[in-house]
Amino acid sequence: MKGMMGGVFNFADRLQMASLDQRLKRSEVISGNIANAETPGFRALGYDFEDQLGSMAKLDGKVPIKVSNEKHFRNAFTQANGKMRADVYIKPTESVGEDGNTVDVDDEMVRMAQNQMLYRSAVEVINRKVGMLKYAINGGRG
Repeated sequence: MKGMMGGVFNFADRLQMASLDQRLKRSEVISGNIANAETPGFRALGYDFEDQLGSMAKLDGKVPIKVSNEKHFRNAFTQANGKMRADVYIKPTESVGEDGNTVDVDDEMVRMAQNQMLYRSAVEVINRKVGMLKYAINGGRG
């Protein structure tokens, strides 16, 4: 099935799909921050993947080095099998509450809303592609 889908979806489509997985992970990290906003000593976490995704886009499906195992890395954050390896990290902050907590709920809510909008946009792009494919399969009949 993967071979069939590879012919239907181009590299840009696969990048959109990869971004969905990463946005889901980011949503989990943000939700965890919000849930721990009142936990003494909790350090806010971050999850960035845009640079990694951009690096994959520049590769355009080409492997710059030859690898003998799919778990080897193309670069610092992309495995040979094309899976991205983005990391969760403790966000640097200047404001620490009296209890040692670094979560800024307003900032996290903004990040959550932005992440949701970008997730929905990617889903819409993929849905339109699938809609065009269905239209073509049905011979131009809706």
